[in-house]
Amino acid sequence: MTDGQSLLVYAPTFCPRDHWQRVLPGVRLFETSQHLPPPSDGHVLWLCSDLSDWQDVSQSWSRSGSRVVVLTREPQSGEMNLALASGARAYVPALANKEVFQQVGESVNSGGLWFPEDMLGNLLKMVSHALDKGTRRRVEVDLSMLTAREKEVALHASKGSTNRQIADALGITERTVKEHMGSVFRKLGVRDRMQLMLLVTGQRGAGEGNDVYQAQ
Repeated sequence: MTDGQSLLVYAPTFCPRDHWQRVLPGVRLFETSQHLPPPSDGHVLWLCSDLSDWQDVSQSWSRSGSRVVVLTREPQSGEMNLALASGARAYVPALANKEVFQQVGESVNSGGLWFPEDMLGNLLKMVSHALDKGTRRRVEVDLSMLTAREKEVALHASKGSTNRQIADALGITERTVKEHMGSVFRKLGVRDRMQLMLLVTGQRGAGEGNDVYQAQ
């Protein structure tokens, strides 16, 4: 699942070790950040927000080239924003199932972001609103390679709509929305909804760099 070493650091106040070892086979577990080895490029650090210094750890490891995933007991928008600000690539419920952890690992290793869908929608709306106020010259984007339905899905997603909201708006199933989203990502060369939103709104060109944080 990961290209480099996978490490997880937690606080003594919350440590479902057995669960993490099931969903992240081979992960190295550390109690408190003081026991972590030095950060290294290519590592994936799964970082529990129960740690008092989690933001500092996230910043230092992100700057080293590591991919940081913040694990939380209860997802909250404010904490998610702090995770983003500290350089984290993902914000994940600490007790999510193995499939979710696999999706997160694949996403961050391919240069993408991963956030809970309902919270990601609000984030995209905030970023889209900020971009609308900006003065940056927009790039003309070509969506002609998309089918009519794929284009509809892409436009809804770029405005922060969840899969359920898109399905309801277009009268299709969530499964169909997911299939269309996968096709849209492949055709446009984007890895996540943030990159899709930036592309559709003309803030980046197709195939342009992977660093979504700078692109914001």
